Amino acid sequence: MRDVVFARSGSAWIPNVIRDGGELKLMLAAGADANHDPRPFTFPISEAHLAVIREDLARHLLLWSAVLPLCDAAGTQGSLDENAAVALLDPVLLSPPADVDALFRRIRWDRTRLVAHSADIDLLERGQVCEAMRAATELSNEKRAQEDHANRRRTERGVALGPLDAEILKYTGQYLHGATVPRRNPDAVDPALLPQVMRVIATAEQASAGMRIGLDPRVGAGAAA
Repeated sequence: MRDVVFARSGSAWIPNVIRDGGELKLMLAAGADANHDPRPFTFPISEAHLAVIREDLARHLLLWSAVLPLCDAAGTQGSLDENAAVALLDPVLLSPPADVDALFRRIRWDRTRLVAHSADIDLLERGQVCEAMRAATELSNEKRAQEDHANRRRTERGVALGPLDAEILKYTGQYLHGATVPRRNPDAVDPALLPQVMRVIATAEQASAGMRIGLDPRVGAGAAA
């Protein structure tokens, strides 16, 4: 029988601590099964680990970030590498901040979860994960994580957006996902830059008036040439 010993109220996805057959375990839903639903994973922890998880949101989130790649590695049917998960407990929860930072420079970890829970992005970039989590929140902001991911993808491609570029993409709904059908979102734009954005959009619409998108017959009727 499983009993929930500790759970945070801010997000149902943050790992819970349960007691299963008298043993304390961390339980999280991660990865994906054959139906693309999250898989449940558990691994044992100690009372000392539970005490830190209860009192220190930042360490709790850092542990989650460190364990998620192990869940992804399990795939749709594989088992969690329990030894590897347990080996993360003391270094993440009980070590000094400098040692935690050093650990995160050596292991794979999930940046998205930390950014969603208000991690300082500049400090993450500098490898100061403990300091970055000082302002961590239980509530997640998935849009913030999506924007960070989009910005990193652009950086990898060598794309640098100016303020007006960014606001035009936000206005047209292209800021997070370039393949999104363009739309008009004036409320997403910085009010100070909205007049400039509107002038650029109006100029583009005037220049393209009457133009049609050609279709590439080699790849079907739904593809633009």
